[in-house]
Amino acid sequence: MAYFRAFLLVLALLGFSAVGAPVQALARRRRWALAEKIPVFFSRTICALLGLRVHFEGEALLGPKPRMIVANHVSWSDILALASRETPCFVAKSEVASWPLLGAFARVQDTIFVRRDSRADVPRVNALMAQKMVAGEDVLLFGEGTSSDGAGVLSFKPSHFAAARDALRLFPDIEEVTIQPAAIVYTHSRGRPLDEASRRALAWFGDADLAPHIWLLLKAAPVDCQVRFGAPIAFRADSDRKAVALETENRVRALAEARTAQLGPDDKNIGNSLRKGVRSTPEKIDSDIAEEI
Repeated sequence: MAYFRAFLLVLALLGFSAVGAPVQALARRRRWALAEKIPVFFSRTICALLGLRVHFEGEALLGPKPRMIVANHVSWSDILALASRETPCFVAKSEVASWPLLGAFARVQDTIFVRRDSRADVPRVNALMAQKMVAGEDVLLFGEGTSSDGAGVLSFKPSHFAAARDALRLFPDIEEVTIQPAAIVYTHSRGRPLDEASRRALAWFGDADLAPHIWLLLKAAPVDCQVRFGAPIAFRADSDRKAVALETENRVRALAEARTAQLGPDDKNIGNSLRKGVRSTPEKIDSDIAEEI
């Protein structure tokens, strides 16, 4: 079944690259309502083919716009999970623009690309984030500035929280910008709870290759991903970006830890298959999982 879904996944990505991306680019230029629907449809389709089931909690806590959603970052699939609800403007590393196929989605969606090796690029990025927020778009920032191993939440970088301050300076009529904490947790694989080691196996971080991780997700499907929104934080003209970044980090960590604490003990079989699959070929993952089920 994973092979068939992988085939459909390739077809869907190729189809979007050939048809969906140009239509989305045109829709954004013409400001058609379709521009808000295509990314959500694309994300939900890819999630379905991957076997990624996304659950949202706390949507009633979403604060008013202008709004910056700040989340932890576990995997490239976080982008699809968040975009399956309502597509925000993503802030992503510049390398994403050159990714095969998925890079086309990021480019036509007007993603803000960051040169991570250049601190001089921060003011440009923050100005673009401010403009997007004031225009009514949610801006999605992964606060850690990189993906983690899924075992916990890393320290948040305060640099891009200054975008909220820039929005208030550029548009004096705005009294505050909402900083919306969001925690992303991968909770189950094939209905079985994941422990810390298994969540680390599903994470995509460091120098991990993309293709093997996609295959791992396909083999572990269905995988449940929960996005939990916390109480919003009001960023005002007198707010300190470092203090707000720390408060957001603490709230996201608390949201994530509360969810993982609800999970039961890891199923040994699924945990072992995931941990073996990180360094296995597709054929090896097949045999590992078949032996353990």
